[in-house]
Amino acid sequence: MNLKYRNQKNAESAAKYWGKSLDKPDWYKIENLSEDNTEIMIYDVIGWPFNDASELVHSLAGMTSKTITVRINSPGGDVFDAVSIFNALQSHKSKVITRVEGLAASAASFLALAGKEVHAYPNTMWMIHDPWVCVAGNQYELRDVADILEKLAGQMVDIYASNSNISKKEIKEMMKLETWFTAKEAKEKGLVDTIIDGKAVKAQFDLSMFAHTPDDLITEAHDEPAIRKYEKALRDAGASKSEAKAILARGLKAVSEIDSEIALSNLLKTIQGGI
Repeated sequence: MNLKYRNQKNAESAAKYWGKSLDKPDWYKIENLSEDNTEIMIYDVIGWPFNDASELVHSLAGMTSKTITVRINSPGGDVFDAVSIFNALQSHKSKVITRVEGLAASAASFLALAGKEVHAYPNTMWMIHDPWVCVAGNQYELRDVADILEKLAGQMVDIYASNSNISKKEIKEMMKLETWFTAKEAKEKGLVDTIIDGKAVKAQFDLSMFAHTPDDLITEAHDEPAIRKYEKALRDAGASKSEAKAILARGLKAVSEIDSEIALSNLLKTIQGGI
């Protein structure tokens, strides 16, 4: 696989997928706290098409402070870009401390392991899964993509195994299933060195693309509290996540909250009777 996927059409598709504008250039922030301490804040999707990882890598090359603290709250992003940042951080001559302040999901979960020390607030979350893509093509192209994904997954397994106490066999299974960790669980697995005092920031990302996102982390820009309540009620009644979303999209958002309560009751009866 080459990087021909990085074109305008695919960039627009990715932007729609993430629910983000391509016009937002500020994805990280560097602050020199003192001559000996520098902070890098990564609070966004990592890499293409929203940002250029080479900008951060070049900035890292010029840093001379004794300690660099990388503050992370990210749903992940482009694997190739995340790997390049990971390598730049891990090989840096400064002492790199990574600190998960909200969410370290997907590519952000292995990026967080680049630090010589890995810290996390007690109420943060981690997630690991197999790399995946949205792709179209013939049988030969799709097989080529599958082969590349297998190689990328193997590289990710090596990163997790080298920075934890989890066996490669267990990591492969966790990635296959999409596994979420609390900070405490991540520490037990050796992914986190120290759980520090403090409160996590809210992970304000649309995580609905992941298969097993914890309910309390599912946020969408168009959601209203009532809609989230209805979706949960539908899922509790037996609807899948996709079915609940489809039901809500067909009607509940277009009526008043009072009418919605009646409609919800009828829908629940329908689901319990079999959709």
